[in-house]
Amino acid sequence: MKNIILTIVFLFAGISCEAQFNYLNSTEVFDGIKFNNVSLGDIMIASGDLTKMKAFFGSDTQERPNNTAPFLAKFIINNDISFGFEDETDTGNNYDLTYIRVKNSSVIVNVKGLSVKIGDHKSKFRDFIFNTYKEDNSFNFTDKDTGSISLSFKIDKDDKVSEIKYISF
Repeated sequence: MKNIILTIVFLFAGISCEAQFNYLNSTEVFDGIKFNNVSLGDIMIASGDLTKMKAFFGSDTQERPNNTAPFLAKFIINNDISFGFEDETDTGNNYDLTYIRVKNSSVIVNVKGLSVKIGDHKSKFRDFIFNTYKEDNSFNFTDKDTGSISLSFKIDKDDKVSEIKYISF
């Protein structure tokens, strides 16, 4: 009897967790997520190289190193968008993308056929799952294979996109 109850509990927990995300396959992640028409895959390949990031996001893009993090890190920033890269090898030669934060409405983010910017109404998300878990109030997209990538569109009290961020775990 205990096994049946545990099986039912795990089944409902799995369904509940599955219902909170909009899943993406690997092509949708690396080629389909875009920031001002630059794919997530291209940003990852750039590995925090300032010259490449300037080519993608403009000459006002700057680098700010961070030597106080647990690993070597650098931030690539401009007035519109910021990126975080970490080098877990501490060699300074192997930077991985860890986050992206969109700062204003001049950045258009593409995912699953949507083009969204800060200030857009949540109705743009049509039939995608809206997450209200712990008052998160966001549309979350994650990679189905590992769950290690999250693209989140936070919705404010006026039903507008107030924050767009990407996190890689």
